[in-house]
Amino acid sequence: MIRHGQASFGQANYDELSELGRHQSRILGERLLHSGVRFDAVYSGTLARQIDTADISLSALASMDSGVPPIQQMDAFNEYDSESVLRGLIPVMENEDPDFKKDVETIFDDKKSFQRVFEKVMLRWVSGDYDAPGLVTWKEFYNYVEQGIRHIMNAGDRGRNVALFTSGGPVSVAVGKALHLTGPDTLRVSWQVVNSSISCFKYNQHGFMLSTFNDHSHLEAGSGQPHGGGLITYR
Repeated sequence: MIRHGQASFGQANYDELSELGRHQSRILGERLLHSGVRFDAVYSGTLARQIDTADISLSALASMDSGVPPIQQMDAFNEYDSESVLRGLIPVMENEDPDFKKDVETIFDDKKSFQRVFEKVMLRWVSGDYDAPGLVTWKEFYNYVEQGIRHIMNAGDRGRNVALFTSGGPVSVAVGKALHLTGPDTLRVSWQVVNSSISCFKYNQHGFMLSTFNDHSHLEAGSGQPHGGGLITYR
């Protein structure tokens, strides 16, 4: 499972790779090429940032004799709609907590305020303790991603190597499924997933297991500088 490159956070269209996101995707493609990996199937969500990351990174593999399988798009692997969650729950939580309301007033001027608001709202969403009609619940999101994972697991013979280009939320659902995490802990995992990072899972008739999580060593190597030299991003 591969998270998309950096999107256009703070821009009118978030669902578009930034220039850095495109660069991260190219570095990812070089990593895949030099590792000698071969994919029997490739999946992605239907969001532009996921599809573009797949196209850019897999283009590095196009010259291989075996080629690259066509990308199969599934909306089960789209990210949760955090904007709708924020719009739905902020008014409820402002009425409950004056300090929370103060943070909301400064979210566009203070990154720490934004982070506090975002984390509190998302954790409230996961808890299910709210009344916001029409809002997709965390359980619905989790179950939909899980259905997509089961579809891939049942779609082919044993020994397949599958690439899935997605977002931090679905990656965290897979980690939560493998490690039997609580909802809040699963959500916290999503906040640690680096853009263009690789998380690997193994599965068989007995279960679904985590092999590696959030590998972004290609970004560190690609920068030639300690700690990724500005290539490591989370939004």
